[in-house]
Amino acid sequence: MKNSAAIFSIPSLKKPKALAPGDTIAVLSTSYPTGYPDADYPASEALFEKAIAWLEQQGFDAKLMPNAKKRQAYLAGSDGERLSDLHQAFTDPEVKGILCARGGYGTMRFVHQIDFDVIEQNPKVFMGFSDITTLHLAFYQQAGLAGFYAPMLTTNLIQDEPYSQNALLEMVQGNFKLPFQIPNQAPSYTCLSPGTAEAPLTGGNMSLLAALCGTPYQAKTDGHILFLEDWQEKHYAIDRKYQQMKLSGLFEHIKGLIFCDFSAIEKEPGQSLPELFQELTQELQARKIPVGYGFSVGHGDQTGTLPYGIRCQFNAEKGTLTLVDSPFSN
Repeated sequence: MKNSAAIFSIPSLKKPKALAPGDTIAVLSTSYPTGYPDADYPASEALFEKAIAWLEQQGFDAKLMPNAKKRQAYLAGSDGERLSDLHQAFTDPEVKGILCARGGYGTMRFVHQIDFDVIEQNPKVFMGFSDITTLHLAFYQQAGLAGFYAPMLTTNLIQDEPYSQNALLEMVQGNFKLPFQIPNQAPSYTCLSPGTAEAPLTGGNMSLLAALCGTPYQAKTDGHILFLEDWQEKHYAIDRKYQQMKLSGLFEHIKGLIFCDFSAIEKEPGQSLPELFQELTQELQARKIPVGYGFSVGHGDQTGTLPYGIRCQFNAEKGTLTLVDSPFSN
């Protein structure tokens, strides 16, 4: 059983098959229970029903894992229950895709217990964002899985925002031709350092990337285009996370940097977010690394879907991200 997180190079990429109508998608909760801390737990029943109905309207069969609706304090069940659901979803031959119900906190509690042989031997479309960053990075770096940083069942997808829903379906069903320019719904874009880079993608939620620094699951960013997003933070907290990542070497050998959706960020008098990012990335600018801010991926209502480990071209001046290779084996 491969569950060691010893430092080694990323394994060969394991691409899943694209989803198609009629496929079974497993729904599981790896972090917070639905409804926490924004509403009381009984409200999650109605939310789940609405979300599952939407999934089935798209032609998929939804399969709730045994502990998908559990709650244990601020977690969706015990670590063992959430881990069991994850392993079962990957080993179930009926399941073609896996969709996380929501994020929050919890994946770092059991990441060291994952059997990565299970992931490597059963590549499937795995979807989620925010706290799911931990799983995406671990799956990609330990098992080579090309997962999808994507909206989740009871968060972005159920807010009746067509862009998020359509962007996910288009991506995970492979309804596009290469090269494919990933749509960007951000209200504005700022080029912080001009240039073009072509490399595989990695990244995710900035809080999780910073929290994983110094652990065996720290992001391996060398030779990658790195994307970052975050939510409900202050400028100094973003600065601190950036410095932690910088001191851990995450920016030393990247090919490009994209600041995606930084939503509900507390305003700092006398400094805009673009100005903060401009100041933080001075060293990258001096090294001619392409950097831009303003891409609709993350905690906003309108969020796109990005594949891990797949080669993309980032044009920092135009603010475009173009998929060059397919994220699928078929």
